[in-house]
Amino acid sequence: MRRILALSLAQPLAVLGLAVAFAIAGAIAFWHLPIEAFPELADPQVQVITLFEGHAAEEVERQVTLPVEQQMNGLPGLVRMHSFSLFGLSFVALTFDDGTDLYFARQQVSERLAQVDVPEGVKPALGPLSTPTGEIYRYTLVGDGYTPMQLRELEDWVMERHLKQVPGVADVVSFGGFVKQYQVQVDPEQLQARGVTLRQVFEALGRSNANAGGNVIEHGEEQYVVRGLGALADAGDIEQVVVAARGGIPIRIRDLARVTVGAFPRRGVVTRDHEPEAVEGIVLMRRGENPSVVLDALHAKIEQLNHGILPPGVRIDTFYDRARLVHRTLTTVTHNLVLGALLVVLVVGVFLMSLRAALVVALVIPLALLGAFLYLKLRGLSANLLSLGAVDFGIIVDGAVIMVEHVTRRLAGNGAASNPRHVRAVVLEAAEEVARPTLFALVIIIVAYVPIFSLQRVEGRIFAPMANTVCAALVAALVFSFTLVPLLSYLVLRRSPGRDETPVERAALRAYRPALGWALDHRRAVAGATAAVLALGLWLFTRLGTEFLPVLNEGAFYVTFTFPPSISLSTASRHVVPRIRDTFLSFPEVRGILGQLGGPDDGTDWKTANNLEYFVDLKPQEEWPSGMTRERLVEAMRARLGDIPGIDFNFSQPIKDNIEENISGLKGQVAIKLFGTDLDVLRRTGEEIKRVLERVPGVEDLAVVQSAMLPQVHIVVDRAAIARYGLN
Repeated sequence: MRRILALSLAQPLAVLGLAVAFAIAGAIAFWHLPIEAFPELADPQVQVITLFEGHAAEEVERQVTLPVEQQMNGLPGLVRMHSFSLFGLSFVALTFDDGTDLYFARQQVSERLAQVDVPEGVKPALGPLSTPTGEIYRYTLVGDGYTPMQLRELEDWVMERHLKQVPGVADVVSFGGFVKQYQVQVDPEQLQARGVTLRQVFEALGRSNANAGGNVIEHGEEQYVVRGLGALADAGDIEQVVVAARGGIPIRIRDLARVTVGAFPRRGVVTRDHEPEAVEGIVLMRRGENPSVVLDALHAKIEQLNHGILPPGVRIDTFYDRARLVHRTLTTVTHNLVLGALLVVLVVGVFLMSLRAALVVALVIPLALLGAFLYLKLRGLSANLLSLGAVDFGIIVDGAVIMVEHVTRRLAGNGAASNPRHVRAVVLEAAEEVARPTLFALVIIIVAYVPIFSLQRVEGRIFAPMANTVCAALVAALVFSFTLVPLLSYLVLRRSPGRDETPVERAALRAYRPALGWALDHRRAVAGATAAVLALGLWLFTRLGTEFLPVLNEGAFYVTFTFPPSISLSTASRHVVPRIRDTFLSFPEVRGILGQLGGPDDGTDWKTANNLEYFVDLKPQEEWPSGMTRERLVEAMRARLGDIPGIDFNFSQPIKDNIEENISGLKGQVAIKLFGTDLDVLRRTGEEIKRVLERVPGVEDLAVVQSAMLPQVHIVVDRAAIARYGLN
């Protein structure tokens, strides 16, 4: 230890140069360090999404979900598999062991999917390579004079293609509006009159909508590529398709049916503020990417789209931008760090009565943080509010405070010597005297964090970034306390070493010495009082509430509503959604709302027509009415929403909601799952559990999810009767 201290004092230029280089490297690492509000908590997960249009949940489960699950059994690292079989959609979520390479997992799943036996025309696909915290941007397309169908067409063919070009974007989920579709409405009487079957109509349309290649034709010194252009361009082309011929007279589609432009049956509706129809895009970030870098590139692309690529009058209206949350996170962390550093400077300056000594100690804070940033960057880890907020400046500067205080006292006791060698020797001796206990103290603190590194799965992903950040900062502070701090103490304090005992110390000692004497004379009383305080603390600890995640103010609410299972999409959109929308917009604290009824057409979200989710964006709290808090606002919203019959709802926040749903499969902080073979028994048991839980103090937003079956119309074929007509 003495060699390190002596070398630092003997080579001031080298130590200062290395410190500057270290600071520059740490600043560069911080500039490129991914910064998030939350750590990435999701296990490696692969989603298998299969659309089976027009089929009930029973057929989807039997013909799609079960074959997929059977093929996925035994995948390397697979720890959990759950699925949802809905009308027209199969959604299988595969969760892998912590540490599994997600690209390897997706490759294994893709290989197994090639062996799945599903109905013809059904193609299982992998979900986007994203995470629950990957929703970084939400927008709606706005255009005066454009219909929802036209805006959806721009979303599908322009927005998706351009936004997927942004580095780091995993997928763009399109939601809302109407997907354009040419519909051939066949007249059964015309079919019967002309002796044409419906299968002939299908086959004629399929054959007529294709281009063909004919190789090349050489003509003189040139050659021409031969193309047969037969793709249908509009409704008029469809009407001209020939289905059959009778006596040399063609029977066309227009003779048998009416061709119209309609909308594909949709799975969901999007509303924004007072607009009953909106077209939304949700940008998903690829797992492991730097959100700040991706958002910068995304903003540049959106600026390009708004000024030159989209048609005149159409623009992208941003609703949610993760950059605002990242900026708020950085502002909060920066405010806390600056405030903590100022408090350290103030306390050290008051006790040592030396501004120079306080600045030497304070210099360790940014250097230790830069060391932590450099370590996180080298390890490929991200910084977040939890990890940065756990950095304790008092512990970080502990070694520097001990070193500076002892050096100051020794220099004051030896006087301001003019001989630099003598001053250097005093500093070296003083530093050596406290080096060993300082080293032991900081090492003990670092060792206390070692058990955190052994945590696995979600717990490890929550606390490991914190432990990495704190330990890296402590190690950096320890190194600078033994190298840079003694050198700066020698350079800065040798000509004004300060006093042997400051007025603050004398005042503290006058109060402390009598208290210490009394405690030594009344040892039993002190020991008993200590034990009583310890017992009281342990008792209070058992009464403390617990949270899986710390409550982070995301500046928005995410409210999920559950309607009766049999409600139709159009009924919910016309009669229920407007009442909920008007309730939210009646609060002056609300800046804007975005509603999602059902799920997107691509199946990336399996929600059904009885599920409504509202993204409630809030104004800055400084603009709220006096005395209003988030808790009071939630209670006021609950009271007004409670007047709407037949709905259950749950208040959360956007990122928090996605994380909880990914971990448990359901929305809410606590979920109870029932398993069995009889749905009626499960439903009755769920209602009994709900009645019991309603009496538990503190329970809010209690609801039974997936509690009933959808009504169905069953067409049972009389095989004996249809056999007389030669039908099967």
